[in-house]
Amino acid sequence: MTVSELTRQAIETHLVGGGKRRLGAAGRSGRSDISHRIEGILRSELAAR
Repeated sequence: MTVSELTRQAIETHLVGGGKRRLGAAGRSGRSDISHRIEGILRSELAAR
């Protein structure tokens, strides 16, 4: 699951009010640099749309 897919699902869950679902794999990408690169990742995901 990509960061953008996880983000979309989390936002949809929050906005729809079904926030009972747990995001068990959140934060387990296997990469340690995601938090440092998140703005670039999101920028490239938006540009790809």
